[in-house]
Amino acid sequence: MRAEYLTKAHEKLANNHKEAKFRFILTELDLAITFCGVALSSNDKTRAKRNTKNARQAYKAASYFLESADFSEKMKASVQEKVSTLKTLLRQLGRRTNGLAAAKPAGDF
Repeated sequence: MRAEYLTKAHEKLANNHKEAKFRFILTELDLAITFCGVALSSNDKTRAKRNTKNARQAYKAASYFLESADFSEKMKASVQEKVSTLKTLLRQLGRRTNGLAAAKPAGDF
């Protein structure tokens, strides 16, 4: 009787942990996507660079926890969709950042 209770309690904790990890990863990916959007919309090189760095840090955090994740196929699909969007934005930022670096700052002759 006690062993059955402990098994169910452990399963519940494991499921809660998995769900919390999933939500954390999605939140970090959403945060990274938001930082990319801010960086892409900025004409300020410093701001764009800072937000690109923040996006990469959020992606790194999500990736770290994703390595040991044992998610359902539905969860994996949700994460993969956001990762795909984020990678596209990071590529755009890479191209844009190179363009901003080549451009002269306003008022600099």
